[in-house]
This record gives sequence, structure tokens and C-alpha cells, in this order.
Amino acid sequence: IFAYGQTSSGKTYTMRGSERDPGLIHRAICDVFSTIQSILDREFLIRVSYMEIYKEEINDLLAPENRKLRIHENSVRGIFVAGLREEIVSSPDQVFEFLKFGEAYRHFGKTNMNVYSSRSHTIFRMVNMFFLCQSQS
Repeated sequence: IFAYGQTSSGKTYTMRGSERDPGLIHRAICDVFSTIQSILDREFLIRVSYMEIYKEEINDLLAPENRKLRIHENSVRGIFVAGLREEIVSSPDQVFEFLKFGEAYRHFGKTNMNVYSSRSHTIFRMVNMFFLCQSQS
């Protein structure tokens, strides 16, 4: 999901929502895990990463010590950010904890339109791999 718009137009609220009205990220994460639980003939491996682009620099929000990361491309991995931490998760609650952790390291500031405005762009990535289960005969 790509959210674009003027400052204070509701991008963050649409994506994050509130406790009473969860946003798109929360709903998508719950939907992924709900779907996984309904598929019995496959095993899933889900990895998450969370990065921030601030002043044209890429920072890892899951490993805050990883700053000024670089984008690379090769024929095996495609396009990737070198040094970006990926965490394996097995429940929505784990994903939400990583999101909460990463949010603590984002850049925020005051603007003319908003007292608490993000000063960066973020990319939260959830990658799903699945494996067919062998039949037990």
C-alpha cells in the first residue's frame, strides 16, 4: 500500500488507525495470519522489516544502529537494502510489537499543519514464503 498526500491529510491515520478503529496495516496483518491458519497443507515462513527514509538516508527501524543503509541490486536477490534486519514472526502480536518498536525510532517534528508530524517516509515489509507439506502416509 502506498499512501501519498499533503501533510495532515490523514495518511498516517488511514494506515495506522486507532485502538478503536484499526487502520489498513493492522487489518492487513490480521488478514494474512487468518488466511494462513485456514490453509492446512502448507507451512509458512513470514519475515518483516521496517525502514525509514529520512533526509535521503535509509535507516533500519528494527535495528536502530543500522544507519545510512544502501540499496543494491543483483540477479539473485533483485533489489534489496543491504544490512536491513529481517525478523521471523509467527503471530500478529509479534508483528505489532516490531511495529511499535520501530515507531519509537522514527523522526517526528512540528509543522505549520500538524504538531506531531512524521518527518520521514517508512516502508514496512512483510514477506511470506510457503512450503508444501509432505503427506503422512
